[in-house]
Amino acid sequence: MQAVMELKDVSKTYVQGGQQIKALDHVTLTVERGEFLAVVGRSGSGKSTLMNMLGCLDTPTQGSYVFAGEEVAGLSDRRLAEIRNRKIGFVFQGFNLIGGLSALENVELPLAYRGVPRGERRAMALEALELVGLGGRVEHRPGQMSGGQQQRVAIARAIAARPPVILADEPTGNLDLQAGQAVMDILQGLNRQGRTLVLITHDREVARLAGRRVCIRGGRISSGDAP
Repeated sequence: MQAVMELKDVSKTYVQGGQQIKALDHVTLTVERGEFLAVVGRSGSGKSTLMNMLGCLDTPTQGSYVFAGEEVAGLSDRRLAEIRNRKIGFVFQGFNLIGGLSALENVELPLAYRGVPRGERRAMALEALELVGLGGRVEHRPGQMSGGQQQRVAIARAIAARPPVILADEPTGNLDLQAGQAVMDILQGLNRQGRTLVLITHDREVARLAGRRVCIRGGRISSGDAP
């Protein structure tokens, strides 16, 4: 197996109210290509900071992060944006859809920012929406959809450009049991197709679907389940 994400002795410190807060504390973690990893932690454990680090949305205060062979700390803002846009698909608890746009237009939008020609990006968006089971809802706006359908649009948006890595932060957190299971079925299917999947969650039942689990407590990583 080949590592796609490697955190080595990474710490992240923020200054808040004149005090230093260590959100990550000497974290070492490797994610192999094609792996399905769940990071389990309670609110305030550091799991969202970890996702920001893995997604090249933040850089370490201390330590090293290597993404697909590149040391993140030495990269320009332009290169970091390119990695996020081309190599990583983000799925969040809040769907972050634009209410005035259709499902198809929401999925197309990141492709438009990349400069993908209109016909090509429409084909890519339609393919992604079909994959998540929304081929018949492409013209519906978020307000015309259930929470589960909106999350599936968000997944389609994340995968339309066919990124090799998917980072999902509490993707079932706002959904009922049935809709959450449907979302996890889609994410598992994407992993079986070869995409690397990192799932951030507080839900141990969801985490058990992963091939490997680690727990984060107080900004530190350990193997196994959360208490």
